[in-house]
Amino acid sequence: MNTRTKLLVAALFFAGSISTASASADISNITASGLGLGTFSWNLSGNNLIINKTFDSVNPIDLEFTVVHGTGAPGINVTEYITNNTGQDWTDFHFTISGHDGVEFTDFSGSKLTGFTLEHAPISGPTNLNYLGALANGGSTVASFSLSMPDPGAHGSYTFHLTQVPTIPEPETYAMLLLGLGLIGFTLRNQKS
Repeated sequence: MNTRTKLLVAALFFAGSISTASASADISNITASGLGLGTFSWNLSGNNLIINKTFDSVNPIDLEFTVVHGTGAPGINVTEYITNNTGQDWTDFHFTISGHDGVEFTDFSGSKLTGFTLEHAPISGPTNLNYLGALANGGSTVASFSLSMPDPGAHGSYTFHLTQVPTIPEPETYAMLLLGLGLIGFTLRNQKS
């Protein structure tokens, strides 16, 4: 092999390794659906995604992400502004990824939801975040997490889902609370007699 051929092969190898190293997955679209959905918008700038959404009822909201081959930075950083317009206070909040193997919360233990505490593994993990906390009706909170998304390859695409569900105390919880308060009041009243 002459010097010119060696240089050509080396240049092709180097160019191929650069394009392979910088290949990544890009988000081309996000749609929202579900009985809990009020308002929804999103904005992507580089690998920073901002989502704004309002829950109008305590039902799941499903975000469907369409992912295509890209050349940007791997992974995506998400900041999500969530508003509770359900008429009820929330006690917990849950995120779940489904629909495509390989899509995960990057460093899920570093994910945050203002006013809530992340439950540690195995309750939370690479495809689910479970938070304990409270958000009053009319209140807002901010979530921050990162997603890793496999590259679908040239001309390829796939979708995945990020389902979000707030929870409220069950009526039985309120009944037990009222019963407990009644027993405390009854005991205190009898002690004074």
